[in-house]
Amino acid sequence: MMLTNYSPSTHNVKFLRTLSEGCDTRLIDAWPRENKHDRRCFELLKRAYVKARYSEHYKITEEELQWLGIRVEALQSLVEEVCTERLEKLAGEVGRG
Repeated sequence: MMLTNYSPSTHNVKFLRTLSEGCDTRLIDAWPRENKHDRRCFELLKRAYVKARYSEHYKITEEELQWLGIRVEALQSLVEEVCTERLEKLAGEVGRG
């Protein structure tokens, strides 16, 4: 992770989400948890890493996949914003130092 220089060797996206959100709370907005649909779709993403590749029983609807795509785009935008701010802050510190 850019902000902490810590890269855990895990594919558990729920754990990685928690770590990321702890670094900057704006990242919470990427994965809403307000309703059952939101939580179910995130769970599908979490399980997809292994099951979608190795199990013929993994199922996801087109609507769920589209929702996940929108959330991934939101995450990308938020991460870009957070990282850009961090880089600008570091550049300012170097310029003053």
